[in-house]
Amino acid sequence: MNIPINMRMDDAQWQQLIREVAEHFNNLTIMRGFQYYKQKRVGPLTYSEQQGISAVVQGSEEYEVTLSMQSLSTSHCTCPVNSVCKHMTAVLMSYAEQLERPVHAIVNAHSSTALKQTTKPVGAMSAGRSSYTDADEQQDTDLPDNQYSQIKERATELADLEISEWHELFHSCLRRLGTGTASTSYVQEATDELYAIKPRLSAVMDQLFELHVQLHLIRFCVPPARNSITHTPVYLSYPAQLAVDALQKDIERIFNHPLDLSGLAGNKLEQLWNRLAETSAYLRKQMMPETASMMFFTPIYRQLWLNWIVPELQGSRDMLVSEQAILDDIERNITAASPPSQSGGSVLGSAQSNESSIDRPSKAVTLPLPLVLAQSWMYFHVGQDDQAWQRLIHGSSTYGFPPEHLLHFLHVLADWAEWKRLGDWLVQLGPLLANRRNTPLNDYMHLWDTAIQHLPDAENRMWDTLVSMLPHSRPAYEDAMHSRGQWRRWIDFQLSTGTEPLEFRVAILQPIEKDVPELLLPFYHQAVERYIGHKNRDGYKAAVKLLKRLSKIYKKLKQEAHWEQFITTLAVRNSRLRALQEELRKGKLIS
Repeated sequence: MNIPINMRMDDAQWQQLIREVAEHFNNLTIMRGFQYYKQKRVGPLTYSEQQGISAVVQGSEEYEVTLSMQSLSTSHCTCPVNSVCKHMTAVLMSYAEQLERPVHAIVNAHSSTALKQTTKPVGAMSAGRSSYTDADEQQDTDLPDNQYSQIKERATELADLEISEWHELFHSCLRRLGTGTASTSYVQEATDELYAIKPRLSAVMDQLFELHVQLHLIRFCVPPARNSITHTPVYLSYPAQLAVDALQKDIERIFNHPLDLSGLAGNKLEQLWNRLAETSAYLRKQMMPETASMMFFTPIYRQLWLNWIVPELQGSRDMLVSEQAILDDIERNITAASPPSQSGGSVLGSAQSNESSIDRPSKAVTLPLPLVLAQSWMYFHVGQDDQAWQRLIHGSSTYGFPPEHLLHFLHVLADWAEWKRLGDWLVQLGPLLANRRNTPLNDYMHLWDTAIQHLPDAENRMWDTLVSMLPHSRPAYEDAMHSRGQWRRWIDFQLSTGTEPLEFRVAILQPIEKDVPELLLPFYHQAVERYIGHKNRDGYKAAVKLLKRLSKIYKKLKQEAHWEQFITTLAVRNSRLRALQEELRKGKLIS
């Protein structure tokens, strides 16, 4: 939409608007308004000559919002609040979108203005920085010029430093910002600080630097997965979640570009592989404490190997085997540290040798979910699919994997066009998705469709797998039968499960009525008998609806005599049910 010239904003006016939002709206109102904005509840914006904006917002009912951009405090909404409200902030965000300004600037109005107004105090850092020592956190945050110069000088050696030293350097650099609050505004300021010390690097080292800036800031924003005292789960604040979402999108963009190894050879190439191995080690350390509800570094570890490391191995398995050995060592250490159990067997003990199980008492060990996923990916990359399936199946029984982590294996195989292997993985992972909601199953079925296009013989395996997943796979199973015109299979399934025909939309049954109407006869006849058996008016009305459909089918099949005999017999057999007789007459089925 074209915005009037007098309603456009330069940078200074935009910043003033952000300050006014922070002044007049509290965080809760802004967050609720953001939900309305994301749910697209704001109607078209109308601009007035007096710098006003009008729009209808759909709440529990329609509310008319009139914003005064000259003075937000005089804005008006027809909702019962009688003061500034969430509907106003939702309209403001729609206005920001039309200005092509960042909506999150309004969402983070309080944190961004606070960050700019406060001095840089000495104090405890964000919970996300808990991995650093207390001594570091207690140092003065206002770095002297000579110390900052030392940091910049140290940064010139970045390519020769280990990844752990990169993050120590980043930490020292960001002390200039003082105590920060995890938010998009802080992340932007911190990014600027880190890039200010970045030396001239090769193209591939530039890629690594960009990645580790994002990783360092995610580490800042994300608290430990569990409270160290109460051991209860910890969750991100809303501003922190927005910041992490933006960082994750940046990391996804970074991994979409392959490593630029042009011109690298000898020591430079060896140096790069060292940094990649150290990056894997950094991610491995960060992800191990993660839980299913707080997984940030685990997907990044997966993408590091999938997008950057494996494509450059050129068939060599040495690095993969080395990573497998490290992961197995972690498992052994966890198992050794666990108390003995008499319950017989490890929850995920498949990697332990038979000899060790003889020498030691059996232990029931629950391994970290990220470890199980990492081991599965390493087996996946070396082609040991049986081992990967075993890991995932045992792990799923323990945790119930988030479905996106399972589906990712399938999407990778589809991207690689490994159709035979994709079919095998679909069979194995299907039951692990069986208790999920429809969205993962829809994705799963699309992958089956893709596999069958290239391997038609795989269709029989799909049917067998879907049957094994019942009853959880019922929607997917029904849709697959219906979309493929498997009418007899579809009808038999409905008959076996006692489904009521009237539960289906007419559009579902129309293709069957058109192609093979005779298949509907037993489906309708059984339902009619059930409805009459209810012996109430609602049941009789439902029976009459189906009897009318039966009449049309018999007529289409040119079996009118059969129909007349059936309806007469039905009426005589139930002659004592006067309410049924009335409904049959109303439906003009008998005279």
